[in-house]
Amino acid sequence: MTPSLGDKIRQLRQEQGLSQVLLEKKSGVNSKLLSKYENGRIIPTADTLRKIAEGLETSADYLIFDNVPKAGLSQIEDLDLFEKFKEVEQMDAENKNIIKSLIEAIIIKNKVCDVMRSKNSPWEDRIRQTLSKLRKRARGYSEDDIMRIVDESVRAVRLEEKNV
Repeated sequence: MTPSLGDKIRQLRQEQGLSQVLLEKKSGVNSKLLSKYENGRIIPTADTLRKIAEGLETSADYLIFDNVPKAGLSQIEDLDLFEKFKEVEQMDAENKNIIKSLIEAIIIKNKVCDVMRSKNSPWEDRIRQTLSKLRKRARGYSEDDIMRIVDESVRAVRLEEKNV
């Protein structure tokens, strides 16, 4: 069963550790009205929904629609990239998975590059922190896959540094 608008508001508010009074301060929407929205007794106007979404730091799309990420339907500002993603959606599962893997590898390379450029802590500590984060997010990847991607990323960063 998909959560209702009120369920989503309550869930996000609780995830952020906000009481209805604190959400009132952030959004400007009366806490008594927030209670009624959360309990499904009334439905907010579009303007009120926008204020609630801003107070919860999410999109109104997420609150209204099913299967929408918390950040909203589309935050892609690069229209050419957006069009390419629309084309990818029409591809078969195998090609989609290949594209997802390529994108993920580039994202990892970028994160490794950022870590290597950071001067706040020793390089080894930064790489360990990054690997720890990657392992948490790498559902479905074996340890060998993770290490292969990291090795490829490090090689790409070093090659890029040589070319700069």
